[in-house]
Amino acid sequence: MKKLNELFDVKEDIAIESIEEDSRVKADNYLFCAIEGLTVDGHNYIKQAVENGAVAILARKDVEASVPVIKVNDTNKAMSLALSKFYDNVDKQLKLIGVTGTDGKTTLSHIIYQLLNVLDNAAYIGTNGLECKKYHRDQKFTTPFPKELYKYLSDFYDAGCNYVSIETTSERLLANRLSELDFEVAIFTNLSRDHLNTHKTMENYLLAKAKLFELVKDTGFSIINSDDKYAKEVIKRARGKVITYGIDSDANVTAKDIMVTADQLTFTLIDNDNEYYIDSPLSGKFNVYNLMAAFITCTRLGYTPKMVIDAIKLLKPISSRQTYVDCNQPYKVMIDYAHTANALRNLLEYINITNRGRVIIVTGSGGLRDKGRRVEIGEAVTELADHVIFTLEDPRTEDVNDIIDDMVSTIKDKRFNYERVLDREAAIFKALSIADEGDIVLITGKGDEDYQEINNQYVPYKTDYKVVEEYFKKEKLRCR
Repeated sequence: MKKLNELFDVKEDIAIESIEEDSRVKADNYLFCAIEGLTVDGHNYIKQAVENGAVAILARKDVEASVPVIKVNDTNKAMSLALSKFYDNVDKQLKLIGVTGTDGKTTLSHIIYQLLNVLDNAAYIGTNGLECKKYHRDQKFTTPFPKELYKYLSDFYDAGCNYVSIETTSERLLANRLSELDFEVAIFTNLSRDHLNTHKTMENYLLAKAKLFELVKDTGFSIINSDDKYAKEVIKRARGKVITYGIDSDANVTAKDIMVTADQLTFTLIDNDNEYYIDSPLSGKFNVYNLMAAFITCTRLGYTPKMVIDAIKLLKPISSRQTYVDCNQPYKVMIDYAHTANALRNLLEYINITNRGRVIIVTGSGGLRDKGRRVEIGEAVTELADHVIFTLEDPRTEDVNDIIDDMVSTIKDKRFNYERVLDREAAIFKALSIADEGDIVLITGKGDEDYQEINNQYVPYKTDYKVVEEYFKKEKLRCR
């Protein structure tokens, strides 16, 4: 609990027990922050907030209220500063590592989290939830809103963590919801077509991502994948020491002698003319990029190359990323969250290198999102998989058939390697039923999510894992 005059330069010493931006919250003695969002303006709900327990208002506009109103130029910034003070400036006590990009955020941020937990104490915030030591909790958003974010940082600090690896989304960056954080490290993985329903153009999407690099401390590091065509634009906006990594470009840190097998990745990493042999249990060429970025992060934070290399050997699989389901079946089943054309291409190319049988994929695309992305996904999966089953994947308010029509709209007539099975559970069952010994069934897009977004509702869903286990249970096979 804090007093209002501890959070702002005001006379009132009203006790503040929480800071909220949702007027529907019913609680005692809270500060209500009237945030102007993309679709909702909090200034219109001040009366409701007061009725529900708000004892002070943070606003950008002139408003009338029966409680003190603190007028500021930027409510997002003022709210974040208040939250920092409310939690005793815990965000300044932790070393924050932000990862942004279209693909690879979850994998890279979790790799960094794992490595720093071997070397020190770290926490993780992202698509796979919240993690700190043995603590795990699911969360709805990849990057939490400020109220939750600062609370999580406080919890991590109390648990003894020194680092937090955070997936930072373009939506939060665009809305300046992270603008008061100071990052020790910021990493750019790549940029491909996604979220254009929000950003409208790739230039806008890039500018939103690049905001992260303006939040890096002067003594911090901006780590950028120079193989990506947007890297130069990110570098222009980067603060701190800029370090590039890549395989095909003239980068500060590069890789050679890359060897990819089904369950192992080895390569030589070159950093400042020093060569290091990397042996990782996480495979795929795309993980060369992730491991280079993670290596740079940890070594620049002060850990020796040997310490980092030894920690890489201990990496564990990341939930819903190249996750195999073993039910003693004669073929492989992999579940992966991949849901962009670039991520699916990378994954399918890896599978085609390491798998000799057919590749059968179950996939879809979300509703109310950029339709151009659907076309790219359809082209990628029909090109690189032997058989494609298009199905339900968070259609929201759209018709699933319309989504799939978009996905197959540019596929050449001669490519008849796909079908549609609208019910996701039935689609997975179909894929498993047609697989033969040596094949691989790849189920993408949902990972371990236990819901479907349909008609503005979160409809319960068993998760892809449970559907697979149910199928093999009927086949009288026991899953591990």
